Amino acid sequence: MTHLRRLPWSDEGRDAYTPQGEGVVNAIANAMEASMIETAKEDSRRAQTLAADAAVSRAELRLAVGYLASAVEDAAHVAELRLERLDAMAGDPPAGAVLWAGKARQIGEALREAVKRNEQH
Repeated sequence: MTHLRRLPWSDEGRDAYTPQGEGVVNAIANAMEASMIETAKEDSRRAQTLAADAAVSRAELRLAVGYLASAVEDAAHVAELRLERLDAMAGDPPAGAVLWAGKARQIGEALREAVKRNEQH
């Protein structure tokens, strides 16, 4: 039985899929997922540097939190995609993987809400 892989992009707002395997589309999806994770790591390092700087402005911190929110959401999205693939291969997701992906998405949403509330003040 061939399992479909949900891709890290959408097609006009709908999820996009391809058969799992070694094809070009899968290679592009792998590269995009890796890029999303690397970008999240870079955003995290930048935010840590800003947080350690006593002279950083409120606007800079707000911008950093916005980037962090996007980074966490991207990392959660990649985790969900990879979990789906693991689930398709093994039948059961690894212990804790579903919980981690859900918590990461909640953190991203909370960060976005905090930025919105802060912009209103």
